[in-house]
Amino acid sequence: MPKSKPRKKAVNKKKQARRAEHEINAMLSGETAYFSDDAEELLTSRGWVSERNQPGGADQGDAWYWMPSQLPAYLEEGEPVPTSVYPSSDTTFVGQLATPDGSVPPEAQAEYASLAELEADLDRLEAYRVPDGAWTALPGSADETPADLIDSITEEWELIAELIHFPYSTDDGPRSFTAVQQAVQDGRLTEYAYNSVLAGRGVARPGESR
Repeated sequence: MPKSKPRKKAVNKKKQARRAEHEINAMLSGETAYFSDDAEELLTSRGWVSERNQPGGADQGDAWYWMPSQLPAYLEEGEPVPTSVYPSSDTTFVGQLATPDGSVPPEAQAEYASLAELEADLDRLEAYRVPDGAWTALPGSADETPADLIDSITEEWELIAELIHFPYSTDDGPRSFTAVQQAVQDGRLTEYAYNSVLAGRGVARPGESR
């Protein structure tokens, strides 16, 4: 199926943008790569994506990413990255909020003296969204549908972001959110992606409250 709009690929995958900078700084400054099995268990149980499961693994230390905070992959400027967490020592952690261009201004970063302190702030990290007006997405085709995105985007990171920000119609037609729900039932969209899209849009699953 031909894609309904040109898709401008960024030079780096969005998950690499911020982490790569951290890795380079670590190598240049001789930092130790830190790992935390307890944080791995806590964050993955809440739906965070682990660097351990990415190609190459966590060779420069652990890091975790919150997919529901993602921005569209095809911005006019910058390389968007999701909210992320990584250990800064054997017991301390750094959290960085999602930004549209990969930068980390001071107000977007928080340091935690313990895993318990990080856990206490996870609701805030998971609820954060880049403010409207702080980013500009490339306009999509008027006849593009969620099914088109699901059938044409193979990178789950990018697909989640696109489905979070798709301008859904309010009817039950092909541009409605019903198409996303149908894709889950048909096995064309994973439960993880679906849950991430729901969380990213602030929508509860049927039977849940939010």
